[in-house]
Parts: sequence; structure tokens; C-alpha cells
Amino acid sequence: MSSWRGRSADKSRKRAWDMLSEADEYEALCRRRLEHRVEIREPLVLVSQIQRSGGTLLAQLFDGHPECHVDPYELKIGHPKKHDWPVLDLGEPDSWFPTLSFRGVSERLRRTERTRRPDTGRSIFPFLFLPRLQKAIFDACVAAREIGTERDVLDCYFTSYFNAWLDNHNLYSGPKRAVVGFVPRLAMDEENVERLFATYPDGALVSVVRDPRGWFGSAARYMPRVYGDVETAMGMWRKSTESALEAKRRFGERVVVLTYEQLVQATEPTMRRLAERLGLTMSPALLEPTFNLLPISANSSFGVEGRGVLPERATAYREVLGADTVERIESLAGDLYERAAGVASAALAR
Repeated sequence: MSSWRGRSADKSRKRAWDMLSEADEYEALCRRRLEHRVEIREPLVLVSQIQRSGGTLLAQLFDGHPECHVDPYELKIGHPKKHDWPVLDLGEPDSWFPTLSFRGVSERLRRTERTRRPDTGRSIFPFLFLPRLQKAIFDACVAAREIGTERDVLDCYFTSYFNAWLDNHNLYSGPKRAVVGFVPRLAMDEENVERLFATYPDGALVSVVRDPRGWFGSAARYMPRVYGDVETAMGMWRKSTESALEAKRRFGERVVVLTYEQLVQATEPTMRRLAERLGLTMSPALLEPTFNLLPISANSSFGVEGRGVLPERATAYREVLGADTVERIESLAGDLYERAAGVASAALAR
């Protein structure tokens, strides 16, 4: 009897952090998430246009919405490059996850994620993600479903991605109605847009058009080797804007064209109407940019103070561009911006 009592006492005195080894603890954590994973089958709302147009801001405005799964970074399912819509061979299941997965997600686990360069004072947030768990969830999802389309594969991928993100504060809210992700330049290719809607006939494309003067002021600083020349940069801006208008013409209500200026200068009515167009409930969360529900500072090419939407960024180009440059931009792109702004105003006025 005394021997039994001794063993029982020893067990009761064992400290909680000694009950499992590190490997056992990891295995138990992964098993629980696998058993209780949130299945994702919602349509994709893709935000896409040329860089420095407001796509990051728009995704951050969706971040806290309880009806959305939102990728907190750029959507990295593209293959072979991020701005290419992935083509999946349904006859080669072993190729699906390598095609869609983003190698850089492992690097995010090894470091604290900076959401802006240190010299601009940008906020810093953790990103707790387990790549091995993601692969395990993907495999389990594929095994549990009848895979017959690319959409089925992407549903499994998004299930694995959002469930392997351990501190995903929005995972269990709902019910969900959309997956939202931003990737620059994908929508500038007509075939990409066709593939998007072939995969997600219930999905949507949102393209943000920024005043070319403000866009050049930001883009030339952000990537001077790519966007530093006015003539070249305006050619690329026009291609992005023309692609958005053409997608709107071809696919109608499935495409929403916004202007950056609407987004930052009339945030509440713009997000309210956009939510209605996407079948989402209007929420105060749509008015504040966040990262995993935490308030975040602006993703600006310039040092900025404060958080939230910054209306003054719409006209900040006046401080950095000379009069000759502004005049040249207006002559190269002003007419197209006016047309795009008209389409954007008409679409959200309905």
C-alpha cells in the first residue's frame, strides 16, 4: 500500500511542463489542430493591380472582418511566379502542394515579421506558422475529399494555410463568406483573370487604380530601378489600369474597380458599398487596417506617423514631384485615370 501511495504522490508532484517531451507536445498540438481544423470552401476575392496602388491597404481593411479569411501578406499561390495564376495537373497529386506552397513561410517562422522597413518606424508583429503542420493538414484534407477540380485543390490549400497559422485570431469567427488575398500584377494578364474565374465562378476581382501622379511618387521611391523613369512607369501604369477596365467589361459584376482616392478619402461609404457588392455584412472592422486584428501603421514608401487610413497620402505627391514631372504624367495618363475614376464611381453608386 505504501509503495502505491509513493508512486501516486510522485506522479501528482510531476510538473505540468515535464509531462510531455518537446516532440510529444508538438505532436499533440498538431493532432488537435488536425482533428479540429476549419474547412475552407469559400470563394476567393482577389485584390490585384500594379504595386503601390493600395492593394495592401485594402487587404488590411478586410483583415479583421469576421466573415473573411484574409492572407496577412501577399497571396503566394502563384506559379512559377507569384503573379502567375497556378495551373494544377489533376493527374499529378504529388505536384499540388509544391506548386502552391510558399517557401518563404519557413523564413517567417524563424524571425519576427517586420511589416515595414525599420527606417520608416513600421510596426512589428509575430507570425506563428508551422510548415510541417500545413503539409499534414493539406494531405489530410485531400484524403478526405473527392478531388475533381482545381477549386477542390485550392480549398484544401487554403484550409491548410489558415489552420497552420497558429495565432490566427480570425480562424473561428464566422460564418465565413470569402477568402481575401492580395497579389500585385496578376490581374494585368488577361489569361490569369480567365483562369481565376474558371476556378472561382463565384469569386471576385477587385482592382485599385491610383491617381498616376500619386502612384508615381510612391512607386519611383519604392522601386526606382523599375519605376524611376516617367515614360516607362506610365506605360506600366496604363497597362494595369487598362487591364482592370477590360476585366470589368468582360466579367461585369464579378470585377470591382476602385480608386485609391476613394479608399482613403471616403473610406466608410466605399467599404460599405464594396461589402455589399461582395455579399459581406458591413462591419466597423472594414474601416481600420489591421494585421491579425491588431492595428497597423501605413504601408507607405515614406516615413509616416500614426495608424489607420491616411487621407493625406492621396495628395502627398505634391511634396515630392516637380511641376514638369506632374505635367508630363497628366499628359501621359490623366485621360485614362479620369475614365477609370468614372467607372469606379458608377460601380459603387449602385
